[in-house]
Amino acid sequence: MSYSSEVANLIANQLSRFMTLNRHQLAGQAANLDFWLNETRHAIEVIDGYGQRYEQMRSAQSRYVSEHETFVYDSRDEFHKPKPPDPPIRVSHTELKEARRTVNDAAYRFFVRCTNEGFITESRLREASDDLGIGVEASDLKRRD
Repeated sequence: MSYSSEVANLIANQLSRFMTLNRHQLAGQAANLDFWLNETRHAIEVIDGYGQRYEQMRSAQSRYVSEHETFVYDSRDEFHKPKPPDPPIRVSHTELKEARRTVNDAAYRFFVRCTNEGFITESRLREASDDLGIGVEASDLKRRD
């Protein structure tokens, strides 16, 4: 698993734990909503920036191999002929997309629970969700009379 996915999954797992907290514990996490929103945003930025970072890494590695005439030996090759090293392995789009979905879903569930428990307003929920580019389903919200 890539660093990008690990970061997203770490935050998603933490936010998912909040779904099992008692109300008094959730109150403390809701008070830190901006922190968790920033952590979620950071995880998404890490995922979204992966392509550019990968291209920089691949390009620098390729340039180094070319400039330094770097070769590796494959022990499985019976003739032990040197060959240029393989380029770095790219993380799949599917893995990154899944990590992004996982962290967004966990953040959304946290925001909704905080709203339904009365710790944040619906407008704050919508603001936080908009910040992450996620919509709010009215059916997820408890009706308050």
